[in-house]
Amino acid sequence: MEVCVIAKCTYKSETIMFSVSSESSMVDILKTLCLRFRGLQLGCFTLRYSVRSYPSYFLETDSDLDLMRTFLLISNEKTVDILVKDLCGSSEYSGDFCVNKELIACEKGESSCSSTVEDINEFLGRSKRASAKPLLSNEWETYIHHVGQKFDGGAEEFRLKLCKYALEVGFNFLYAGNDKKRVVAVCSNKKLDGCIWRVYASRCEATGSFVIRTLNNVHTCAGRIRESKSKMMRSRVVSSLIVDRIRAKPELKPVEIIHEFKDYYGIDISYYHAWFGKELAKLDVHGDESKSFNELVWYADAIKETNTGSFCTLDCEAGINRFRRFFVSFGGCIAGFQYCIPLLFIDATFLKSKYKGQLLCASGKNGNQASVVVGGRCSSSLVVVTVARRLRFWSSPLLLIGFVFGE
Repeated sequence: MEVCVIAKCTYKSETIMFSVSSESSMVDILKTLCLRFRGLQLGCFTLRYSVRSYPSYFLETDSDLDLMRTFLLISNEKTVDILVKDLCGSSEYSGDFCVNKELIACEKGESSCSSTVEDINEFLGRSKRASAKPLLSNEWETYIHHVGQKFDGGAEEFRLKLCKYALEVGFNFLYAGNDKKRVVAVCSNKKLDGCIWRVYASRCEATGSFVIRTLNNVHTCAGRIRESKSKMMRSRVVSSLIVDRIRAKPELKPVEIIHEFKDYYGIDISYYHAWFGKELAKLDVHGDESKSFNELVWYADAIKETNTGSFCTLDCEAGINRFRRFFVSFGGCIAGFQYCIPLLFIDATFLKSKYKGQLLCASGKNGNQASVVVGGRCSSSLVVVTVARRLRFWSSPLLLIGFVFGE
């Protein structure tokens, strides 16, 4: 039975269409791609196809092609999206061939499909860029590729991936519509050159994910070059890339972030974007400091309910209910202090968080000459938990009697 489907192939920012019949082979498809896409060479790219609800399948051999045609026939699909991805400089490149050996033999003019080790090494030498440094941003050009593509992170994930895609492909875009339920983006050269590139995505009410509804992934404007500086590299994009680094190393400096982006992504960012991106990442990791004060009432009630004999006091400014200080003394620590030497040593330190403040500590000695922590003072309710956790890592046995934090 004759099966003919329309293949929509995307390579970087360009898209072509051609028919795939029952007689077509992988050699025919790969030759067509090399002829239609400028700069594409045999052996230095892979193919992946996607259909509705199935985002990525490798297309490497004639068997894969037959399975794709069979699946499309069963599902009554007339079109298929094929993504062309470079191997050279990609993190997926491991030195092995991902291209059909029949094609290599055909290109060399051999009648047999077999190839010697010397031939393979020679072919790899021609297809791999010897001087190019692999960048972590190489895969960004695959983030936007077909209609029906889903983004489980909602509008936020779609916007981030759209910015990274535009940065890697080498163009700028403008939002024609942007809210929680829909995002419409057009090429920034639409008014100047009449570029037709456009993407529209909206929220799926059933799953809450964002889905690309329409995509015209063809640019009719000129001058698409991947540059080291781009308007698409915004602070939110910086934050999404360094959030794991901030979690592991909170003291990371903006200057270090600038150097890391240059080395790992080949991108130059400003000091402001590095600094504000770090602040956004800290917000994602640690939460909002201002909102943490709202949890103090719940924290005091939880202590009194779960730790009998504890004493908590929350002091706020009269009239405006502005936080001043908070004192807590756990019931078990109060009982334990009755058996300690009646001598206290008081010390304090300044906090360098957003709202400043002080942490006041009082320590003493028990009968075993071990330190006993009596109290503390700090600027955020998050520090209450932090102090309580850090006490477990001190070398000597400790007894926390109470602490105060605030002004």
